Amino acid sequence: MTTLNYDEAVPYYDETRGFRPGVSQRYRDAVRRVAANDSPRALELAIGTGLIGLPFIAAGDDYIGVDVSHGMMQRIAPKLPSSASPSLAQVDITDTLPFAADSFDITHAVRVFHLLHDWRRCISESRRVLKPDGALIIVEMRTPDETASPPPWALVHHKWAEILRGMGIGDDSIRHGNGLTEATLANHIRAIGGRAKIQDLLRYDEFPVSCRTMVERRAKRMFSNDWSLPDRVFTAATRQLQRWLEQDCAFADQAVARRMVFRAVIARF
Repeated sequence: MTTLNYDEAVPYYDETRGFRPGVSQRYRDAVRRVAANDSPRALELAIGTGLIGLPFIAAGDDYIGVDVSHGMMQRIAPKLPSSASPSLAQVDITDTLPFAADSFDITHAVRVFHLLHDWRRCISESRRVLKPDGALIIVEMRTPDETASPPPWALVHHKWAEILRGMGIGDDSIRHGNGLTEATLANHIRAIGGRAKIQDLLRYDEFPVSCRTMVERRAKRMFSNDWSLPDRVFTAATRQLQRWLEQDCAFADQAVARRMVFRAVIARF
């Protein structure tokens, strides 16, 4: 298994990764505009707890979700009306997908590819199960203005990385994700004979967060790049971070909502 399993994050995933009401519905509308027909058959890669997929399923769309985490997917059905029945499968999306070739009009993945080691394999499998001229939509959350000042709570992540480096932890363990960019994805898709464009699908505001809240999340080990840290390192680093919050953080309780964008690489083969 090469895809990170988020079973550990099930209790707090929706709290820390959720969207304001209406955002997921707006994303569904954007995806359906990309589709080549009015009733697309869609596959979501890494559906998680259904934060993105719920509007599709509730509307009765021909929609299948897969995820490596059985625990995450168990959270989907209780959020749906009794008339809706999710179609789900436990799958590592970097392995062979259990679907025939030419099965889907849309395959899409939201906030996933930056965590994949073998993302090329995932693209290859998505290409196989897509119908001719179907679309693969790879979405990451970005800030629409790369020059904008980061929110105050971003200081927590910078301080955490500084503390870990001071304890001898290398950047590979500190960095969250693989650093994959939209340009790299688009260039790979073109190199294997596909067509690719980069497109912003929608903008939204995150829930406001303060430095204190972010430190509390760090202390509860809610970030996947902390899961592999030795307990003694994690405990010592947490103490330093909390001391910094109380003694040196000038914006400890200033909650700020960040403007974000669903930035997509849209591929057709």
